[in-house]
Amino acid sequence: MHPPDQEELYLLYELQKPYIARTPLLYSETLSNLINGSVFIKAENLQRTGAFKFRGALSRLLQLSDSEKEHGIIAYSSGNFARGLATAGRLLGINIHIVMPADAPEIKILAARQQGAEVILCHEFSPSREEAASQQAIDLARQHNYTLLHPFDDLKLIKGQASVTLELLEQAQEKNITLDSLVCPVGGGSLAAGAKLAIEDCSQKPLLTTAEPEHYAGLKKSLVNQQHERDNGQTPSICDALQAVTPGVNNFDILRNSNSQCLAVKEVFIREAIQLSFRELKLVLEPSGAIGIATLIQYPQYFINQSVSIIATGGNIDSRQYRDLLIQDDIN
Repeated sequence: MHPPDQEELYLLYELQKPYIARTPLLYSETLSNLINGSVFIKAENLQRTGAFKFRGALSRLLQLSDSEKEHGIIAYSSGNFARGLATAGRLLGINIHIVMPADAPEIKILAARQQGAEVILCHEFSPSREEAASQQAIDLARQHNYTLLHPFDDLKLIKGQASVTLELLEQAQEKNITLDSLVCPVGGGSLAAGAKLAIEDCSQKPLLTTAEPEHYAGLKKSLVNQQHERDNGQTPSICDALQAVTPGVNNFDILRNSNSQCLAVKEVFIREAIQLSFRELKLVLEPSGAIGIATLIQYPQYFINQSVSIIATGGNIDSRQYRDLLIQDDIN
């Protein structure tokens, strides 16, 4: 892929601005003390629909042709993309159909339906829940002549996701912060790929660190082996939005030659990150949204004396699950 220039990325960012929230960049004293540096949290859980996915979904719909809009849109999603796409579709007057895994969090299924999308539940889980839902969406697109969108492996969507990092770098500049590292959660990889594109031609070039659940580290395996790899988790992760078994092909191609480090994160540290975010930052984070903070807690040695920004990607979590995560014992 020929990388887009900054002008193209900023143009897409400008198109999003009437619809999106400019989410805050928050300082964490606890995390800063942990690494003897400075840590700033990009609170995308405060984005419209509660997750960064709204940006990419909106950007992708804004780039549709009239013919594509007329046919209606179908996609698959485990949750946050579904809600973001449904909301963007409602705002732009586009019919949205979404295939979601039957075990997706109920709060995310209901949110997509409340925004007017037709939600079709996929009860197949082989070879993985994401792949089964993807195939069902493909079949329905063929049957009904819907326009099929991919939730993360789509170049136009990836460019739209770059706005998270463009905005973050703007805020850092406003605060006179020079960032050494940027931590991005990874499922399919569109956020990290968008971040890579955003920093490509910027004066600030923080080291990109990707964070994945320890049994769903497909990007890490792929970059280590320099080829597209799978990492099939033996058990489900509490990070329901990060259970893609392999990164998107386009995302891998963008990231494969990047100067980045890939870290796999244990769930005990994700729970600690959720508790820390609640106590100190007053942020409600879902496990997938907290994994970047967990990365710093598990691997502080990689960030000593640095200025670090972490993207907290989402906060869509069932109240009962959130309560249970808050009352669990801290790490021993």
